[in-house]
Amino acid sequence: MSKHHYKGPISDHFNGKVFYNYNGQGSKTFPELMKWLSSRKKVPWGKYRKQESKKPVGRNENNDFLVTFVNHSTVLIQTMGLNIITDPVFYKRVSPVQWVGPKRFTDPGVNLKDLPKIDLVLQSHNHWDHLDIDSLKYICKRDNSKVITTLGVSLFLNSSGITNTQELDWWQDTEYNPDLKVNCVPAQHFSGRWLSDRNKTLWCGFVLEFSNGRKLYFAGDTGYGDFFKSISEKFGEIDFSLIPIGAYKPEWFMSSVHISPKEAVKVHLEVKSKKSMGIHFGSFALADEGLEEPINDLNNSLSENNMHKEDFITLTEGDNIKI
Repeated sequence: MSKHHYKGPISDHFNGKVFYNYNGQGSKTFPELMKWLSSRKKVPWGKYRKQESKKPVGRNENNDFLVTFVNHSTVLIQTMGLNIITDPVFYKRVSPVQWVGPKRFTDPGVNLKDLPKIDLVLQSHNHWDHLDIDSLKYICKRDNSKVITTLGVSLFLNSSGITNTQELDWWQDTEYNPDLKVNCVPAQHFSGRWLSDRNKTLWCGFVLEFSNGRKLYFAGDTGYGDFFKSISEKFGEIDFSLIPIGAYKPEWFMSSVHISPKEAVKVHLEVKSKKSMGIHFGSFALADEGLEEPINDLNNSLSENNMHKEDFITLTEGDNIKI
């Protein structure tokens, strides 16, 4: 994987060798990692939860968003005859090998083979819990799906036989078809699948602008930064947002790359989202919070901000909602 990295001009978030966040924040150092691992107070998640698999409809020709929470950061978005999926992951473990590493605690809400024909994949970055290369190869071979991703990631995808790809830098956009423009927006995170390729490819979120005037924001994987206000300034009010709420404890270690539920509510407000949905929780124990803590902390934060649960929802894997 180390040879699959971006080469291009220097920018305000690329120094010619590696990418970095606008505020300089990033993943912690190796000594900090060892400190966390040696002092973890991990809340057990309990037994594996069997999940009934549901089969989505083939198409939604209407203007509303039919949104299905598959698991983790994998969401199926169906609108205007388009089928779009975010960061498809069906791995049993999100690690380089399937016998060790963070393991799945619940079944995906939709089986991989039950996905409808996928037109477009939004791939936010290359971490194992977001880029399941085997599942992505299956989808793209079956459906000839287009993958829109970040700088450098296409090299890895292309080497794996996924050729219908397009890379975007932060604040770049592309027209998928006359009904959809895809905008690549900043996130605060890091990248890498091995020790040798840290930050050699970019990470991002996406704002989808549809010809009917509706907008959807997929935040990807991110810590909190001022760029959320910049997203709001550029795109105005967002109709629906997918915002991560998990993998945030301990905050001294995780906050630079993952937002907490409290910060997720802040993001919801700053991007002026009419309605949001929590993602990046409940499938893999990547940090120290318990299984139920992201939802509980989210609901507490909503109450503190005089908001309703309907403003920022969470779904069980396989369930869907029309927006």
